[in-house]
Amino acid sequence: MKKSLKLPTLLGLIILVFSVIVGVGFINSRQMFKIGANTEVLPKNVRVSNITDTSATITWTTDAESSGFVKWGKSETSLGKVALEENSLQSFVHSVTIIGDSSNQQLFFTINSNGKDYKNDGVVWKLNTLPAKTNNLANILASGSILNSDGSTPAKAIAYLNINGILLSGLTSDAGNFVIPISNYIDQITDTQAIEITIQGGYQGTSHAVIYPKSIASIPAIVLGKTYDFRTAENISSNQKPESSLSIPESVEHSSRFEVTKNEITGKDQKNISIDSVDEGEIITTINPEFFGVGPKNTEIIIEVQSELQTANISTNSKGNWKWSPPNNLAPGEHKLIVKWRDASGILRTLTRTFVVTAAEGPAFESTPSATPENNSSTVTPTAKPLSTPIITSSPIATKQPVPKTGDLTPTIGLFIMGIGLLFGSIFVFKYQHA
Repeated sequence: MKKSLKLPTLLGLIILVFSVIVGVGFINSRQMFKIGANTEVLPKNVRVSNITDTSATITWTTDAESSGFVKWGKSETSLGKVALEENSLQSFVHSVTIIGDSSNQQLFFTINSNGKDYKNDGVVWKLNTLPAKTNNLANILASGSILNSDGSTPAKAIAYLNINGILLSGLTSDAGNFVIPISNYIDQITDTQAIEITIQGGYQGTSHAVIYPKSIASIPAIVLGKTYDFRTAENISSNQKPESSLSIPESVEHSSRFEVTKNEITGKDQKNISIDSVDEGEIITTINPEFFGVGPKNTEIIIEVQSELQTANISTNSKGNWKWSPPNNLAPGEHKLIVKWRDASGILRTLTRTFVVTAAEGPAFESTPSATPENNSSTVTPTAKPLSTPIITSSPIATKQPVPKTGDLTPTIGLFIMGIGLLFGSIFVFKYQHA
């Protein structure tokens, strides 16, 4: 005759079932919490731009400040190479450049954000590099500045250019400036080709603009969250370099935040300070440049270089010349030269130049004897020439693999609870069945 279950045996089974339910529930609740937290660093607005025969740039945004990198390779199952972000600090906007070893090939990649790998709805992203070709387009640079929605503080954002279906991108510096070497990626462009500009600032918003190539070298300032049409903007030719800029009240909104005037007075009648050693958007190949120019004689000048802040107080000499070199070498990347002085009326004036330092080392540009005024009525103003053609500034391929993070103990704790329940349940059943 079959024995009925005793009360202690039933109690042991209840403990066992209860422990399993609690353990499974604990694990599931912890996993749901983790999934909810990871959505803040989930890569959004993923785009592929700056595609050449051997390289491409991957950009994305996140809802929380994070750091990341790209894992990539030549097949979906072999992503053994790593490319790091251009900006080493945590940010809402991200840009990584991968460099292959051959043209016209298919590359696959995933994005790692704050230690977790992400795919495109479960599938790795892929891109195709271009066939090898010769680019005969003259050097063309796009440059501009981006401001946050308050219209005053610089924005950390990604600038995109869409030129006849070809997408280019550039990350802004800490000063809110960007430079994109168009001629590195485009082999032809017409004067009537409308260039679409999109600024992606992540949670801070986006901006849209349209402009013609003649004005692309000096794009007026763009405020996040606004739309612009710059097709009526006039370009600034090489012989019309901005020689002064007056600050305007931040409450006044203009398509550009600067008023630029042309200085046509040289020699001993020079009324404004000039920067003659570097042009706006110029790419130089020296990490220790010497800046120089002319202006009113014996005039005090405040000069600084950003984004690596270096500053000095100097003066023009008795002939109106000035020159200065940063005490510390400049890192490759975008920099801004700022010169401030007070004119004869006591008005504080500001002159800026944005330039790019490449990794290649070359001789610094220096003033020549022709830049020194002689005892005549005019001065031959030296002109600076680019020391090299623009090259792609990209993140090197990382050879160091990312440091693995420690594991999550949540599953272990849940299994431990179930194990304890199973142990005690078994003891109850065994003890009272053999009593």
